[in-house]
Parts: sequence; structure tokens; C-alpha cells
Amino acid sequence: MYKPAKTLSQQIEYLHSTKRVQFNIIDEKKAKKILLRYNYVNVISPFKHHFAKKNEKNEIIKLNNNHIYERDVEFAEYYDKYKEERLKYPLMIKNIIGFETIFKSILAYNILTNNDLKDHDSLYSFLESIRNNIPLNNKRYNQKRIIKLNKSIEHLQDNIDNYADVYCFFDRMTLGESLTVFCGLPYEIQNKIFSDCQKEGISFEVDKTPDFITKTFTLVSIRNCVMHCNSLEILIRFYNPKNKVIRDSNSRKRYISLINYLCKEKDYTKMI
Repeated sequence: MYKPAKTLSQQIEYLHSTKRVQFNIIDEKKAKKILLRYNYVNVISPFKHHFAKKNEKNEIIKLNNNHIYERDVEFAEYYDKYKEERLKYPLMIKNIIGFETIFKSILAYNILTNNDLKDHDSLYSFLESIRNNIPLNNKRYNQKRIIKLNKSIEHLQDNIDNYADVYCFFDRMTLGESLTVFCGLPYEIQNKIFSDCQKEGISFEVDKTPDFITKTFTLVSIRNCVMHCNSLEILIRFYNPKNKVIRDSNSRKRYISLINYLCKEKDYTKMI
């Protein structure tokens, strides 16, 4: 069952009574405006763990499945964390769009100049070869990921006729779909594409194609999070938010590292 929706006044009362939230720095009237404009699930939910009681292992302690708050917390403390997160998004979006534009162009160029894709059937067969190569090229992938990648290719095959020509087909692919196709290309083509990406400064400063693939998969998740105005805090912390599965430390570090990388101005975003 879904929780009943709360009015802004009910949200304010709930924060005060269950999370010890105070409204001294930001008053209740302004807090209501913030909650209406940016949403409780963005301003409050991602940051609760910062203020909740933890054990010696830095794990959240719960009582009757609820967080425990040992001190009063100003609403402004939550809002400051929200602003700190969201102020990163414009530069991240600029860098992500720059990467995506160049990567997809390099990918399409190398595919189109190394394959005779003259009609629907030849494009379909090419995508089928990609689908067959994915599990062979990526033996570390679990079955769940292989199934997901296969479905992505099948979706592309089903939509071939929706585009005017093969050039539009590759141009309209999402970053995730482009990466899926990349994973099924012959190794020599993958390495050529990666080499071109290095020359264009979009290689994430790694030296090997498999590392580039790992970074780009992480980028896809970050891209989707930022472009849909979701919380990076949730993305970093949870492997599966629905089931509250926490990421392991290595996974968290991977996301934090790439987010920090994307928060710096990149040369590749400048027009030549």
C-alpha cells in the first residue's frame, strides 16, 4: 500500500514530530514553498541518513523500522545539502552532453565505415551479431545484465523502420543503447573507438578499453539520474533503492570518483 499524500502543513508537522526538524533559520512558510517547488523526496528523503543515529560501523540504527534522531535538526541543514547537490548539475550536464555527443559520433563513424549497412536486413543482421557477441565479449557479466543488454538490442531491431536512414538510426540511439552496441563490437573496432575517444579527451583518463566500458556504464546511471532531476545522494548510497540495498564501498567510490570528474570543466565541451 502507498503512503497517503500529505499536505504541505502535514509535511511540516511530520518533519517536526518524527525527525526533530526545526524552522528557526528557514521558517515554516518558506519551508512549505521549498517543499512545493523541489519535492520532499528530493529535499528530505536522500539526506535523512546524515542526521540519524548510527552504530560504531556507521550503520543506521532503526527502532520499529524508523530512524532515531538524537538532536534537533534545522530544516536549513537539509536544504543546504540539497542545494550543494543540485548546484553541481549544470556543469555535470554540460560535460555529459559533450561526452555523449562525441562518443556517439565516433561510434557511428567506426561502425558505418567498417560495415556494409545498406538496408533494413543488413542493419538487422549487424545488430544480431552484436547481440550474439555481447556474452562472448563480456564473460564477467552476470545473466541478468546479459538479458538486459539483449533486450536493448531487440528493441533497436524492432525500431529500425522508424528512422529515415541508418545515419538517423545511430544518431537517435540513447547513450545506454550506444554503449550496448559498443560492448558487442569486435575487439579491434572497440579498441579503435577507444583510441579515438582518447584523442578527443573523453576517455576518463583510463588506459584500457574494458575500464572505459566500466566508466561509461557508471556514466549512464549518473546521466539518467541528473537528466531526470533525481538525487545523486540516492544513486551513490543505494544499489537498489526499492529494496534499500546499500552499495558496497567500492561501488560508492566508483560513483563518487566519476561525479567528481564530471564536476570539473572539460576541454571537450568547447567548440573547435
